[in-house]
Amino acid sequence: MAVEILYALFAGLSTVLGGFLLLYTHLKKINIRYLTAFAAGIIIATAFFEMIPEIEEGASLAVIGLGFFIIYLLEKIILIHACKEEECTYQYHNVGWLSLLGLTIDNFVDGAAIAAGFLINPLLGLTITIAVFTHELAQGLSTAIIMKPMYRNMSIILVLFIAAIQTPIGAYTSRFFPAYIFKNILAFTAGTFLYIGASDLLPEAHESFNWKIVLSVVIGALFIILSGMILE
Repeated sequence: MAVEILYALFAGLSTVLGGFLLLYTHLKKINIRYLTAFAAGIIIATAFFEMIPEIEEGASLAVIGLGFFIIYLLEKIILIHACKEEECTYQYHNVGWLSLLGLTIDNFVDGAAIAAGFLINPLLGLTITIAVFTHELAQGLSTAIIMKPMYRNMSIILVLFIAAIQTPIGAYTSRFFPAYIFKNILAFTAGTFLYIGASDLLPEAHESFNWKIVLSVVIGALFIILSGMILE
């Protein structure tokens, strides 16, 4: 189980990395829509081609819908989503503990999914780790954008770190779950991945048509598909 926790820690800390890159490097001068599109391609492909095929037996497909709608409600209530800088700074004001709550729930579920993936198939666990890493990197960037008009840089990094450590905590806590529940964890997380990718990241990336954005999404999806074929 130590390996799963290590991978979950690696994936979770990408949340902090995203915030650090936004706050302390020249990345803020770069259009992050390409990273958002790439992350969308990765997590959608992971849900469709890696996670859902593994849960055809041993889990109810209805759990996918449950994950989809729960993350939808969390996003609308707690404001955990990607957004461009000008939208974040003037449209969203309830930032801080509510955003932290949303991030911690999201990261905890991701950590449990990584552990479940490794239990079912080490390749699946690795693929979910990659998907979580890219998604949380984009999440860290967006959260830093939302919070920077109102909070100091170190406060933002602290919030992101608290959220980040929930990923290995989720992986560790999953060892106390009964074995039959792991495929339901995968199903639930697949639903959250589909919502985040298709309803959150993709619309943000496609604010206006850009073939480079389309290419970024396709590259992200192909990365997961080809990686699975090669590593298998």
